[in-house]
Amino acid sequence: MLAVTVDVGTTNSRIRVIEDGEILSMVKSEVGIKDVAITGSKEILESALSKIIYQGLLNAKREIDEVEFFVASGMITSNLGLVEIPHRISPVSMDDLTKGIVKKEFEWIKNIPFYFIPGVKNGVEVPCMDRLDQIDVMRGEEVEAFGIMELCKIEGPALMILPGSHTKFVYIGKKNEIEKCSTTMLGEFLHALSKSTILSNSIPSNLVSNVDEEYVVRGIDFERKNGVTKAAFAARLMDISMNTTPNQRANFLAGALVSNDIGPKIMLDINEGGYKQIIIGGSSPLKDIFKIVLENKGLKNTTITLLTDDITDRASSVGSLKIVEGMRKAECVLV
Repeated sequence: MLAVTVDVGTTNSRIRVIEDGEILSMVKSEVGIKDVAITGSKEILESALSKIIYQGLLNAKREIDEVEFFVASGMITSNLGLVEIPHRISPVSMDDLTKGIVKKEFEWIKNIPFYFIPGVKNGVEVPCMDRLDQIDVMRGEEVEAFGIMELCKIEGPALMILPGSHTKFVYIGKKNEIEKCSTTMLGEFLHALSKSTILSNSIPSNLVSNVDEEYVVRGIDFERKNGVTKAAFAARLMDISMNTTPNQRANFLAGALVSNDIGPKIMLDINEGGYKQIIIGGSSPLKDIFKIVLENKGLKNTTITLLTDDITDRASSVGSLKIVEGMRKAECVLV
């Protein structure tokens, strides 16, 4: 079976060509949903996807006519994507996502079946300011979460931490359903501070080159006592007043910001909510810093697992294919 998975984010898109569970090729484009918002046209996204799909097939030495289906997740199902699909309301199982799939065909991709997987929204009865901390959404991370569960044979309850431009805290319940999620803008904060503030002279553009645990912990302690914005300026003071390296300052800042990310509510969920398994995805060194911060926050009887790069790379595709599998079986029965 030859399939192509499509993941569209805010700033970029990527496809993977997969045959019988093996990833043959992966191609990335720097076109994402933001480009649709800027231009007001979805043609730019269609064009970018068409280009990387054909490039991926070329790299895999496969032809478009060999593809059985496409499966898409992420921001491609938002109002700016190719097909808008309402979020499924948590708690959400893999079967719930299967039931929410929308099937389309497009001439620009030879009318091959194209399956779109919906995102997930927290089940909040009446959204209001008093419940603002309970409101959250995701598009894309839900398939990644189920892919991780499939690859690692994880049984809930568990908390998945998926760092990126936005960090997602995904809560998995006893029934292996997504109970809720929580989002922060950690990645964008780090990027903005290092590129667009006075810290651009004190923090390297590539941020942390290697983990320096001493300075991560110093950042954690400083943020705990003084707050996150004071910690940010302290990174500059470390530059102009002390003999510190750019990497030490980057570790200090990352420790402070990640410490702020894992706030009192997250810690309460972990220690008193029964989420005794913590699985951290993303890439190094950020996932390593998350582990250091968690270990310094007084966890009780909790195991922390860092996902390998291989698991992280495969999770979204594995989750997407597993979710769409149920629908394709149902289609075969109907035929």
